[in-house]
Amino acid sequence: MFMESFLIIAILTASFIVLLMHWGLLLLQIVFAVVVTSFLPTDWFMAAVIIQALFGLWILRQAFQAARYQYQLELEKTQRIPQHYTEGGRSGIKKNFL
Repeated sequence: MFMESFLIIAILTASFIVLLMHWGLLLLQIVFAVVVTSFLPTDWFMAAVIIQALFGLWILRQAFQAARYQYQLELEKTQRIPQHYTEGGRSGIKKNFL
């Protein structure tokens, strides 16, 4: 039961990492999932599930912050609110959202 939960959380976390456009972190997530499911002793598996859940919650928080940033940027570019991220000719574009 815990193996399925771990894999579901790992897949959801990986999908949010793709949304955040951070490819190095995606690779790290995939390596972590493979190592935990293939090589980790069963005694340590529960700790890995907890670590994965906490990491997933942090990534989810970052995804919400990225959505808020994108909405704020859209409002600034359409001049509905005063400029903060786009003042002085800056575009406000980020390489990734982490």
